[in-house]
Amino acid sequence: MIAGIKLLCMLTVIPVRADKSDTSEIVTQLLFGEIATVLEKHNQWLKVNIHHDGYVGWIDEKQVIEISEEAFNTLSIKKTRQTIKSTTCHTPWGTIEVLQGSPVLCDQMSCEIDTLKFSYKEPLEKNELNPEQPISEISLSYLNAPYLWGGRTHYGIDCSGFTQTVFAQKGYALMRDASQQVKQGEPVNFNDIRTGDLAFFVSSKGNITHVGIILEDGKIIHASGRVRIDMLTEEGIYNSEKKKITHKLHSIRRLGS
Repeated sequence: MIAGIKLLCMLTVIPVRADKSDTSEIVTQLLFGEIATVLEKHNQWLKVNIHHDGYVGWIDEKQVIEISEEAFNTLSIKKTRQTIKSTTCHTPWGTIEVLQGSPVLCDQMSCEIDTLKFSYKEPLEKNELNPEQPISEISLSYLNAPYLWGGRTHYGIDCSGFTQTVFAQKGYALMRDASQQVKQGEPVNFNDIRTGDLAFFVSSKGNITHVGIILEDGKIIHASGRVRIDMLTEEGIYNSEKKKITHKLHSIRRLGS
């Protein structure tokens, strides 16, 4: 595989690493059906540009398959993401578990990509974007998912992976890191916040290091140790268990109307 080759993630979830080594830090993950472009190759390691957010990292070539430019272009415009926690997809290499937040490859129950045939177990109507389903409802489906740096699934997720994956299920394309997401949407005054707004938080050095989704009644859902619900004040996140502010508020942003 060489630069410019198009790839499809062929497994439930795969690590994207900071460098070309199994021991390198996981910076994000690719979910089944997500696509990427090869930038360079080193032994079995591929440096890729992830299509949906432009993130760059290293993946193992054994966990992806090459697809045509035509198939890549077709998949690149699909925005529907799975909203049920888990289903299965029958592929030429076996049955794959497909997790919430993964792109839906087929417009019907089955489809063909290049010469590869895929068929889903669950009716795809359940996976269609529901304009009436609020962001808060989707976010609550991840409650108590364990924290994992670079994670994007119920089995492990970080703060910005959580917001990115939740918003993708409503058709919003958030960037990968909190420091990138804070530049999206429109600023909102604290007194005007509403459910579904994003709240950003800073470290002692002034860097944007955390993000969460605002719920009703002055609450926020965010990934910190696990996906949890805490109170949000003008100072930041108040953890009732620790009885203190754990994250200093930087700003509020709103996507959409």
